[in-house]
Amino acid sequence: SQKIDITNFSSSWNDGLAFCAVLHTYLPAHIPYQELGSQDKRRNFTLAFQAAESVGIKCTLDLNEMAHTERPDWQSVMTYVTAIYKYFET
Repeated sequence: SQKIDITNFSSSWNDGLAFCAVLHTYLPAHIPYQELGSQDKRRNFTLAFQAAESVGIKCTLDLNEMAHTERPDWQSVMTYVTAIYKYFET
């Protein structure tokens, strides 16, 4: 599996792999993490968002926007990541 280097809440999240890594920790059956690559951003985001939604975490990010931007809005990313951690850690 790839090592994810998260240095910020914008470009570090732009290929979907960080979301997949986080969600794989909690929902391994939903994310075939070993098969994922940074090239297929849309698939990565789709898998991550669907995994989160499967447990009722509403997606607050726009799939098309995330798949086409190099620097997602860090506040939006942080809000969503916070929602994921809150769900599983509290």
